[in-house]
Amino acid sequence: MLKKIILILVIFMGLSACASDNFLNSVVIENNDGQMSVILRTDKIAKVRKEIESPDKIVIYMKGVEQSPDINTLYKNTSNINGVAVQSVGNNDIKIYLDATGISKANVILETPDASPITVVSRASEGKVLWSIVSILILLSVMRSAKKRPKQKTREELIKEREMALYRNFQKEVSSMPNINYKLKSYKKHVLKGETLRNYANTITKV
Repeated sequence: MLKKIILILVIFMGLSACASDNFLNSVVIENNDGQMSVILRTDKIAKVRKEIESPDKIVIYMKGVEQSPDINTLYKNTSNINGVAVQSVGNNDIKIYLDATGISKANVILETPDASPITVVSRASEGKVLWSIVSILILLSVMRSAKKRPKQKTREELIKEREMALYRNFQKEVSSMPNINYKLKSYKKHVLKGETLRNYANTITKV
């Protein structure tokens, strides 16, 4: 039983060591042809988030990484750095405060030995992208509703349609009116052949 407990403790300690085996080794701030970059060099990939507090101040949040005891801060082709501070804020969590002229426009890049450099997108940029997508969706919705909406007719078109309707009604009325040669169907039933007004006149004269 004791051997099992020792084995479990050894495995747990080994897993803990593996889980924390990711360190932030250096923070490099460089200026390349007017474009500033903040390069974070770690052993493995970590979660990184950039927040802009002002044009000259940013905060970088890192998860799944610890601060190396011998972390280096390097500056390349830049001298307008007011301050860089690295702070451990929890279990494998780090905050990096940077104060420099125009630092909000800097690219934050994560570099690891076994992966390609990753550029971090700031929360403000994510908001702009999200708002752009929402604006495009609203525009498409308005365009679709405009296509479905019936086109309003002009005054001339409405008058023309009314005249056509009146003309159709007039044609129906004319077609239903009796013509000159119209004869009642009951005429042949009640009037015998030769029974005209003249025939009746002759009969009365003879009497």
